[in-house]
Amino acid sequence: MKEQFELFRPKEFTGSGDKHLFALINELSKLIIRLEKRYYYNTLKFDANQNFIMANLLIELAEDLHNDIGLWKSIEQYNKTLFNTPLPLFVDENTEIQECFDKNRIKFFIYNIIVEFDENVILSPQHKDLEILARGVSQFLEVKFKAVPKESGVKLFLHQKDEYGWDFKSKLVWASLGSYLFRSSCYSYAVKKNLSNMDIETVDDFICQESSVWSGLTVVDIVAKALELPEKLQQDVLSWNERLVSIYRVISFKNDIFELENIINEQIYKVQSFKEAIVFKKNHFVLGGLVPYGEYYYWSGVQRDLGKMDSKTITNLKNDFVLKSTRIVYRYDKKLLNRALESIKVHYADFKSYFNTDLVYFKDGISMAAALQNKDKQKYDALSKEDLKEVMKKHNLKNPFPNMHLSKDLLQAKNGLGVFFNPNEGTEIMMDFDDITNGFRKKGVNLTKNEKSAIQQFIFSSAISPNFVLRMIADYGEKSIASAFVINNDVNCTSFLLHKYKGHFYKNRYPEISLKID
Repeated sequence: MKEQFELFRPKEFTGSGDKHLFALINELSKLIIRLEKRYYYNTLKFDANQNFIMANLLIELAEDLHNDIGLWKSIEQYNKTLFNTPLPLFVDENTEIQECFDKNRIKFFIYNIIVEFDENVILSPQHKDLEILARGVSQFLEVKFKAVPKESGVKLFLHQKDEYGWDFKSKLVWASLGSYLFRSSCYSYAVKKNLSNMDIETVDDFICQESSVWSGLTVVDIVAKALELPEKLQQDVLSWNERLVSIYRVISFKNDIFELENIINEQIYKVQSFKEAIVFKKNHFVLGGLVPYGEYYYWSGVQRDLGKMDSKTITNLKNDFVLKSTRIVYRYDKKLLNRALESIKVHYADFKSYFNTDLVYFKDGISMAAALQNKDKQKYDALSKEDLKEVMKKHNLKNPFPNMHLSKDLLQAKNGLGVFFNPNEGTEIMMDFDDITNGFRKKGVNLTKNEKSAIQQFIFSSAISPNFVLRMIADYGEKSIASAFVINNDVNCTSFLLHKYKGHFYKNRYPEISLKID
């Protein structure tokens, strides 16, 4: 067990308080077993391995609070800005927390981390056993940490200088793989990608683009605020979720600085790199992602050397990359982005003109497909032959109107579908919409099991935007969301749930439209 604890500690950094932590984990583990005997339900009862993991995580949370490391503080600061409370669902708005090991901090931590123990559990913030567990843990920490010196190896590591981009990146990697906030979710992320081990690309994807159970914040969000980086550097690293992935031509390399040309937007980037890491030669082409940090950019993730290429190959590769990765290209090609934004406006207007609304209900997948196809057909039927040919040429269409790519599940759906046109991105389709609509109509009262489940999936779905949810709330109110998540109706919960489960929508987003370069 001690090896498991030490596995996640920063290497070569030890504080005087560290030697007390493992003993406290064992003590807390025994306390949790005693507390379980007072539980009303089985939801929060753990097996032996889970018990040790939970005790370990709670002691590391306490280490953070005791030493003011800043990770947990960062979450509470974001929460105050987003929800006007440091701990949404648990602490009233405009309320300050006075005690270091306040039971509500313990509650909020367990409420969010429990998904790593059982991904199917929906835990009520008012759960009786959560109160028993949090109160007991809070009292234990208050007594035991009085004897723990305020010096932590984690804090020593995190507060090393961040002179170069890779200095800060090393802290992000540790936070993802080793910190109590992220290590469970990072490994779960790898499992979902069917990976047996952690590679650079997977960790980098997790760091830069995965929103977490911590109010939808990313690793970068939390670590950057915890370290109180200078404003310019903080702005730089918060943009890392938009890595500039492209094909680059190597112009020159001197004094650890690459000069690269992005062949898509034809911009020049100065990239700092270790000499021993240099494998790319002048006039070679490289597929990779860049992120800014101070005066320079840095490689992010894995780079692929494409070697030298002739002009025809470059053109074909460029066009293929833009067509298949348009939403990535929008990050740095604003000319192409503006074309997409104009296009989405036209599609939005067409949708509302045809259906007289931005949210349409269909009884099944077949009727939905027929209606959407007829909408496009009607538009193109109104064009002259010359105009139609021009449109087909411009959008590279073989048929007079765009092909719809609907999955077999959508086409076979029978329990109602909701089609919403998100004016920022495009159409979103939600299945089981009969249960969702019926559930919303009940205003939180007497929801069936299917209605609760459908509303939960509506909130969980990474493909459904907060705009879609808010559109339903505009029609029916939000009480049924609280009911589906076992939250008291008098608690403001919708904004928190949307951030927690749809955090990626609160970053820069781009239209779901693929365009060709002119």
